[in-house]
This record gives sequence, structure tokens and C-alpha cells, in this order.
Amino acid sequence: MKTRRDIPVGQWPEAMEQGRIADAAFAAAYARVSDRQRAWIKTGLAAVFAAWGGPRPLRRRNEACLGHDLSLTDLETPLDFALFVCGPGFTSPARLVAAVVPALCARVADVAALRLGGPWPRPLLTALELCGVETACRAKTRSLPEILAGLPDKGRGAVVVLGGVRTPSAMPSGVRLFDVAVAGRAGVFADCATTFDHEALAFAHPDMAFSLHSEGAAPQTPFSPGQGDLAEAADLGYDAVYVGTDHLDQGLKAAPLAFGPGRETCWLWPELPPGAFRQRRLAATVDTAGRAR
Repeated sequence: MKTRRDIPVGQWPEAMEQGRIADAAFAAAYARVSDRQRAWIKTGLAAVFAAWGGPRPLRRRNEACLGHDLSLTDLETPLDFALFVCGPGFTSPARLVAAVVPALCARVADVAALRLGGPWPRPLLTALELCGVETACRAKTRSLPEILAGLPDKGRGAVVVLGGVRTPSAMPSGVRLFDVAVAGRAGVFADCATTFDHEALAFAHPDMAFSLHSEGAAPQTPFSPGQGDLAEAADLGYDAVYVGTDHLDQGLKAAPLAFGPGRETCWLWPELPPGAFRQRRLAATVDTAGRAR
């Protein structure tokens, strides 16, 4: 009978290992992404890293006497692994970075990315390389149930689905599931004083449909024209809006995420803080010392 942790750190279920991406493929992808594009990825990565406060302590233990004779011990440690699953339609390096970095901040030791149903786009492999994630694999979509079934042999962990993958109805014991797919629509609200780098936006989110809401002469852009102003954007179903710094409060009413100029290549997943990749254990005992006092 198998026991937990039969699959050691750095190794994954066989259906993943058969499609492991070689180091040479990582290097080739990195070399074929331009310096400017790598700089965009790095800018977004640094912003996400700062947003979540950097690495957590590997182990955090707090003990407190809370009254009513209660002594409470709170132990927090990283999950054993995190697996990020991308469907064939997912091509955003910014959103991949935004998912992976919280797991790294949580100090998860074993992190991998899995591409289902298609090859890895070069910008995604480059994003993983810049994050320091060395394990990327390819597999057929029909292999996913077998892969998930094997994950408990790695201990306790999390699976993050980033889009284009049907979420399983049930997960194996000890494996958390986060499905953070987006609708794929964003609004860009620009005026004469506020401009966004449309090339950077298109690179960061090539699978996102951008609508440009522009006052006055709109710059030449591949984005579709948007109808209405920021006050009406809440009814448009955008995943994010890009607005001038003076309009961020209004932008937060319009979509779950609002980004100002200079943050074209940044993304954040509010549902994926580092705490999502940590496990907490609580112990309650009688506070005999307090009772003696």
C-alpha cells in the first residue's frame, strides 16, 4: 500500500513526467522573447511580489492565552506542492506570474506548471523561468484525471486552474482546487492626458479582448472601440479596467481589478493570496498557568 509523499520533491505523476519540458526548451524560449518583452514580464513580477509582501517565514508558530482558561497554539506551514494548470487557450504571462508568485511567497517547495492540449507559448515558459519555476510539463487533456489522482502521493497541495480546463467535480483528499479563470474582457479608459502602452497590454494578455473607451482622438490601436464611460462600466462585465490614476476609486466600482498607467503588465488574483498556499493547524488546551494565577 502506498503512503503519502511516495512522489518526492521535484517529481510528479508519470503522465506529467512523460511531457516534461527540457531545460533546452526553456533556454530557447527565453532567447526568442525580446529584451523588451522580458522587461515587461519582470515589471509585472516585481509588482506582484511587492503586493504580497515577499516570502513568508517557512514556519510560523504563535501561542496565546486568550481567557476562559484557553491556551491556543496556531501553527502555519507551506503546502507541500502547487500545480498550475493551463488550457490551450491560456496565453497570458502576466496572469501566470500573478498565480505562481503567491505560492512562491508562501514558500511552497514544489511548484510546477502543466499545459493541456497544446504546446507552451514562449512567453509563458519565459515567465516561469523568470519566476524560478523549473518544472513545466505537457499532457493531453484526458490525462488530467490520472494526474490529479496521483497528487496525494506528494502530500498536501493546491491545484490552480487558469482557464480552458473543465474543473473536476471532486478533488482527491488533501488537494485544494482554485479555479481562477476570467471572462477575458477588459476596458481601457484613456483620455488625452492618460495613455496606456497598448503593445504591452497585448503582450501581457494576448487572450484578453480589450475595448478602448477614449475621449477625443484615440491613438492607433488594435483594440475594439468601447461604448460608454467609466461610470457605466460596471454593467459591461469587465475582468479589469485600465484607468487614469485620478479615477482608480471609480475604476474599483467598475471591475474587480483597476490598473493605472505603468501597470499594463501587472495582474493580481485577490482569491490567491500566499495564505491560499499555506496550511494552518490549531491546538487548544487549558491554560493551567493562568488558572493558577
